[in-house]
Amino acid sequence: MVVGVFFVFLAVFISHLIPFLPVPGYLATITYVATVRGDIVDMAAAALATAFGAALGKLVVFLYGYGVGKAVMGEELVYAKKLFNKVSKWGIDVAVFIFAVTPLVDDVLYIPLGATGYNIRRFFFSLLAGKLVLATAIVIFADATLAVLDQVFGNSWISSAVLAAITIALTVLVLRIKWSKVLAAYETGGVREAVRAALRSIVGK
Repeated sequence: MVVGVFFVFLAVFISHLIPFLPVPGYLATITYVATVRGDIVDMAAAALATAFGAALGKLVVFLYGYGVGKAVMGEELVYAKKLFNKVSKWGIDVAVFIFAVTPLVDDVLYIPLGATGYNIRRFFFSLLAGKLVLATAIVIFADATLAVLDQVFGNSWISSAVLAAITIALTVLVLRIKWSKVLAAYETGGVREAVRAALRSIVGK
């Protein structure tokens, strides 16, 4: 158990280290859940390892903003500033939480926050809370989906492989979303246009 949980933590941590280059580290979480099905303690440990791995990885990205964030973001910094101004009206802590728990490209918020010297404790607690919600949802989703797939295929290995393929496919689709276009659509037409812009970018239009 300890080795498996540590592997989940390490895989998720590494996958969240590199700004604007997300890697499907949550595959490690899903793989581990597939091996401990029905064990509440192990599943809870997987959720905690996932949350802390993701949060600490993004904390490094935040600290990255203190140093060379402004220099390397280039044109992305313009989008980041617009997005930062948009979400600031909710309260920065709430914005960090929302970005942590959704598929939004969170680096465009975290790097500018680091560059502006935002309070690191407040940032980390909001970030960790969001990642805990997300990690718990991933663990529950994986366990429930595997149960359904087992009924369909009657084989746990096939079920795990299918779930891994679904996870990779969803990751690819999310990565195709052009969030700058989604933001522009939201500014001109609200939520409906933003959703349409997201869908158009997914299908490559």
